[in-house]
Amino acid sequence: MNDWLVYGTKNGTHAARNIGNSRFEQDHFMEETPDRIMLLNGLILNKKELFKQYHTESLDTLVNTMFVADPDQFFHQFKGPFTGLVYDFQQENAVVFTNQTGDSAVFYYLSDTLCVFSSNYTVLCDFLRTKAVSLTLDEQAAHWMLTFGYLIDNHTFAKEIKRLLPGKALYLKDGTWFEKRYHQFTSDHLEITEEEAIDQIDALFRQAVKRCFDKDLEYGYTRHLVDMSAGMDSRMVNYVAEALGYTGITNLSYSQTGSEEERWSKAMAAHLGHPMVFAALDDHEFIYDIDALLRGNYGTYLYTGITGGARLLSTIDWRQFGTEQTGQLGDIAIGTFVKTDSLAVDPEAVRLSHRLPLRYEPNPEGFQNQDLYSLYTRGFLGAMSSWFVRKEYTYALSPFIDVDFMAFCYALPTEMRRNHNLYWKWVKKYYPDALTVPTSRKRVPVTPVEKSKDFMEKVFHKGLKVTRKGLFKIGLVSSRIRKDASMNPYEYWYDTDPKMRAFLDTYYKEHLPLLDPYPQTKRDVEALFNSPVVLEKLMALTVLGER
Repeated sequence: MNDWLVYGTKNGTHAARNIGNSRFEQDHFMEETPDRIMLLNGLILNKKELFKQYHTESLDTLVNTMFVADPDQFFHQFKGPFTGLVYDFQQENAVVFTNQTGDSAVFYYLSDTLCVFSSNYTVLCDFLRTKAVSLTLDEQAAHWMLTFGYLIDNHTFAKEIKRLLPGKALYLKDGTWFEKRYHQFTSDHLEITEEEAIDQIDALFRQAVKRCFDKDLEYGYTRHLVDMSAGMDSRMVNYVAEALGYTGITNLSYSQTGSEEERWSKAMAAHLGHPMVFAALDDHEFIYDIDALLRGNYGTYLYTGITGGARLLSTIDWRQFGTEQTGQLGDIAIGTFVKTDSLAVDPEAVRLSHRLPLRYEPNPEGFQNQDLYSLYTRGFLGAMSSWFVRKEYTYALSPFIDVDFMAFCYALPTEMRRNHNLYWKWVKKYYPDALTVPTSRKRVPVTPVEKSKDFMEKVFHKGLKVTRKGLFKIGLVSSRIRKDASMNPYEYWYDTDPKMRAFLDTYYKEHLPLLDPYPQTKRDVEALFNSPVVLEKLMALTVLGER
């Protein structure tokens, strides 16, 4: 997909560049004159709504009209994966912006003689090297990767480059650059009955699905590529799309064969009568794609975060499909990460590894409660990072992160959303057929009988895991877990595949000396790579790959 880079120098030289090609050109706008650069990039899901509001059918007219009406915040009305910039060289004013939900990003470099902005971190790094700018390791970013498994703030692996966080804009006024938040979701403030909440959830979700699927139709794609997992989120995208009358749906899924992910995603696709493109991850070849995946996800997330998704997307005939429709963040939109009555921010709840102590302030944005902290860190900065890789093939969309839908969900009382209470009731009321195929999302037990049964099942499965680990230690089984234990059974692959072990060891040994100038980070990487937990080894390699 299309990316952009804009730069300016102290002597007045400036330029804008489009990078790559796009099948969605009618959602991109660039205007470059000797006095000004204005651009908008991505997908504007509410473009037709704005056309109607501003009485135009032209994107350039729309952007200019909105800019004149509100130069500082005109972009806050856009919905979708967008980024953009307005740079007035005569007035020495600028605004650089990214969207509200983290599925798009802007990275920037500022010095006394050069300023550079781009929607692509890798492109920005390459450009700076052509200008003889030296890039050094940001050890705080490395620390976040070794503890959270993703970057939780505006740091990148290059100390000289920063990321503009979701809902923020970067301004130049009176010769000074500064960031300002233009949008933030708020939580737990709406007084509403449960029944009213369920009805409104359905209405807003239908609106969000329509915005996503209509973008395909706008560009002439009558076939829709829609993810299907073993969970509920992508399932509900499929159900609501069908309820709205969309046809030509093809499902997309990938996992280890025999896992719940394979069994139930295929069962649901068959139940709906959808063709499915399925990729087995048994060969786990994506493990060896570390350099390509890190270039794709900009080092913002564990390099295997998308697992086999990139390889599968590379096989799709994109002449037939427009976007990739997903169900990402559905679990924390209608539901919530919060499982306790405490509202206090607890960074430990969203870490992928607890092996190292936290050495920096883990709540740099000052979120006031765990609900919002989890949304912006684990959700927008963690899970959504896979979209940077997907963007090499197409734009990914999710109706769950529609700004109107998510704003309503987060305004609901946390207690109402906890344990996916509203989620189950919404599905049962409007789409009961979606519950006929098993799902990997488990309902929280409520009655004493359900709690007792749940407790006994947990004890039983815990016993099986302990027993298997014991058998593995004495050589009676080949792996500490079953091969169908999950869609990505890292421990099984590691235990049974000497090629994978050799690759990880070789990559580690060859790249570790690059951290010699950073002794603390080097010790931390050594600690994680020597851990028995395979995920921690992959976190260590992610840091080494970024060097």
